[in-house]
Amino acid sequence: MNKIAILTNGMSFHNRFFAMEEYKGLYDDIIHITELHNTDLSIYDTLIVTERLSIPHLKQNQGKFISFVNSGKRLLIFGEVLDNWFPTIDWEESEVNFSWWVKDKGDLPLFERNNMHTLYEHVTLKHMKWHYHGTFQPPEGAISLVDNHEGRSIFYIDQVSFNGELVVTSLDPIFHIGLGFIDQTKLFLNGVIKWLRGEN
Repeated sequence: MNKIAILTNGMSFHNRFFAMEEYKGLYDDIIHITELHNTDLSIYDTLIVTERLSIPHLKQNQGKFISFVNSGKRLLIFGEVLDNWFPTIDWEESEVNFSWWVKDKGDLPLFERNNMHTLYEHVTLKHMKWHYHGTFQPPEGAISLVDNHEGRSIFYIDQVSFNGELVVTSLDPIFHIGLGFIDQTKLFLNGVIKWLRGEN
């Protein structure tokens, strides 16, 4: 089975998420970001970089992340990619729409792309609609799965820049699950993990 490690920096919402029994089966090991430089990642197939980690620590481990994905493994990044902490990721911050769902006929303009991708066997566009903090311009040859109204991606998969697979989304499910609000984040994360595990 696809072995998954997940990074934390010990923030309260992380701790609450990791304490929830219903999610313990979604990952195999938890790695604190301050211990990452001493951690052998070769035993893992997937490393999840959770949202809102320390930028200095992420930058310090940039070479480790690149080596991991270049070794043929899968690196999944949730949330904002600030201060160019990871090369090849073209991030643009955007205004966050926190209230579209309370407005009459409100909608968050997001659009499926490449909807024959296997991720869509586990996740629907509705599961990915709460808000986003920014967008990406995927590199040439990468596959966007969700675009905003300006044609910029909020979820893409890059199988061309490295020997492995880089999965990037500005969605932040663990933050919201840890804080206990926005229910579709649970459906999204469960679906993503099933896809990562290769489950039906």
